[in-house]
Amino acid sequence: MKRQTGGQDHGFTLLEVLISITLISVLVVIMAGAIRLAYRSIDRGEQKSQYLERLKVCFALLDAQIQSALPLTRQDDEAGRVFFEGSGDSTRFASNYSLMGGQRGYVIAAYKVKPDGEDKFALYIEENNIGVENVREVRLLEGMKEVRFEFFRKESDADEVEGEWVKEWTDELLFPRKIRVHLVFGDHKLQFTVPVRAQKART
Repeated sequence: MKRQTGGQDHGFTLLEVLISITLISVLVVIMAGAIRLAYRSIDRGEQKSQYLERLKVCFALLDAQIQSALPLTRQDDEAGRVFFEGSGDSTRFASNYSLMGGQRGYVIAAYKVKPDGEDKFALYIEENNIGVENVREVRLLEGMKEVRFEFFRKESDADEVEGEWVKEWTDELLFPRKIRVHLVFGDHKLQFTVPVRAQKART
């Protein structure tokens, strides 16, 4: 390639060629960095979207199973003690909704918080059909900074009777009115409260 200057023809100088190559190289590096940053941003966005969708699905399953919890008692238990266990890192109860089966069916459901790496926790669900040894376990959530349960205790529906949130369930003759799940992940804090439809009056 040639250009006209003062009526004489001459080619590009070596300095001009080097400057052009340097400018093109800088532009290529800048464009590559911008494209890489865009891909990372898209990837992070997709990961966040997938995680939020997983949370939504888990909450829907939790809501269905906890609302279907049953205050079962043993036939030979004259005291009428209810089958329910609850603490800050676990809860266990009978339900007529199976998460894993996706259908109605009497199961024992146990939610457990377990370590998931350094300073992280995971939430697991363990199910087995009542009277059958077929325990199945699935990890629902992972990478949590905190997962804990609370239980709402109220002795009757009377307006003058006040309820209270407790961290551990010790009343064997009552069934919780609500179960609350606290979640902390990243900089986010969530509280998920599910009412328990079936109740048992104190005897």
